[in-house]
Amino acid sequence: MNLPRVGIRKLLIDCICCAAALWSTQCFSQQAYPNKPITVVLGTAPGSMMDNLTRIISKAAEKELGQPVIVENRAGAGGVIAKTYVVNSKPDGYILGATVTNTYIIQPQLRKVAYDPFTDVVDIMTFAEYNDAIAVRADSPWNTYEDVVAYAKANPGKFTYGHPGFGMMPHIVMESMSKKEGIQWQQVPFKNGPEAVNAVLGGHVNAAVAGSSDLIPQALAGKLKLLVIISGNRWSAVPNVPTIVEKGHDFYLLSYIGLFAPKGLPEPLRQKLEGAFRNAMKDRAFQDMLKNYSIEEAYLSGKDYSAKWKALYPPMGQVVKALGLQE
Repeated sequence: MNLPRVGIRKLLIDCICCAAALWSTQCFSQQAYPNKPITVVLGTAPGSMMDNLTRIISKAAEKELGQPVIVENRAGAGGVIAKTYVVNSKPDGYILGATVTNTYIIQPQLRKVAYDPFTDVVDIMTFAEYNDAIAVRADSPWNTYEDVVAYAKANPGKFTYGHPGFGMMPHIVMESMSKKEGIQWQQVPFKNGPEAVNAVLGGHVNAAVAGSSDLIPQALAGKLKLLVIISGNRWSAVPNVPTIVEKGHDFYLLSYIGLFAPKGLPEPLRQKLEGAFRNAMKDRAFQDMLKNYSIEEAYLSGKDYSAKWKALYPPMGQVVKALGLQE
């Protein structure tokens, strides 16, 4: 079909105008972001350390973003349910996820999951390092980590411990410890740390493996005895409790709490979110919780966190395989 020159010129101008309009609309959309509430989906039940920290930092980020930041709990499957929901959401910056490292490096190597951590996730940043310890009831016969090991050796499979979920980092570390010590103990999964703590207080399990904010108040109240911290550093709130490293273990809990979005999130929006939540870490309430419960502040940019967990993926796969935990 032959078009006159005037028609061709008009067609070209129309195309250029349409492209410019589309470009300006996208730019305006990103510049105006956010213009409605943002939801942060969390893979644990309410009341856990991650839940409390995420709510505090999200509230602080509202001042930076100028919109409400709502935290929604979708607990289950070691964080997989929440992560799957987020990665299947529209990548427009209004549905984000808060998760721990296990959903990247453990769960996909334990079972079939409906996402690929390498291709379906855009990391925004991390804001804390998860700290856990082993605790028993104050009136229990065990006063040290060595007491528990000795009991477990003498009574294979009888010592029970509650933890925040199958395939979560505390579970993996505890099973690695049992393998190194040559003992057998029985794991009992719960929805989060507070449930595990309630179970040990109620006498349903012998010990709980939970976060510092779950355990420290109970320990200071004289209801629990903390036996060993399964992280690399002692807790300032309970400085006399040793770490698992001091007990000769070189494999210990390393888990970050971070924010992510579905693949396709525009980089300007990711940068804006990272900046807002990075500034929110200065909030007094957030800093007070870190201090009061001996939680390690741990900021990593999205790029740095991606590089870190990707480097941890192969060795963690070897650990999972060695423990025989694949479903």
